[in-house]
Amino acid sequence: MTPWRWVGLVAVVAIACFSTWKVDAWRYGKQLADLNATHRLALADIATAATEASEKARQDEWNRQRTIDQVRADAIHQKQKDDALAAEQRADNDSLRDQTRQLLADKSVLNARLAQRGKTINDLVDLLAELRSEADGYAGELAAALAASRRAGFSCERSYDALTAYSR
Repeated sequence: MTPWRWVGLVAVVAIACFSTWKVDAWRYGKQLADLNATHRLALADIATAATEASEKARQDEWNRQRTIDQVRADAIHQKQKDDALAAEQRADNDSLRDQTRQLLADKSVLNARLAQRGKTINDLVDLLAELRSEADGYAGELAAALAASRRAGFSCERSYDALTAYSR
């Protein structure tokens, strides 16, 4: 073979190798561009999912806080009702004590009237009146304590239920 044929053959092989290399580079570049596009879409999907999860968590927290605030408002309202009832019971107790004192003050007048009829009032009336007055006072205090305990228990229970409802 002549040297020009060798040069031509080498040139054809070199052009074929260069062409193959360029076609492969172009294919890999296209594959790389496709992978970059897929990666960007995946990152966008992850960012969207993170934003949605964050918004859902924020909404859940807002709902929990709103529920707890409602429980707190209900407890305050119930306390006001219980306090009004306790004040009414204290007023009734004070009225009853005043009536008891009036009866004890009128006891001497009644004793004189009954003595004219041959009857007497003994100290048992004094004891019973005082015991009843003290019992009414203690009952009012116990009712107020029971109402406060009941109100606190219901508030605690509603708060717990509100928090566990969102975690299910």
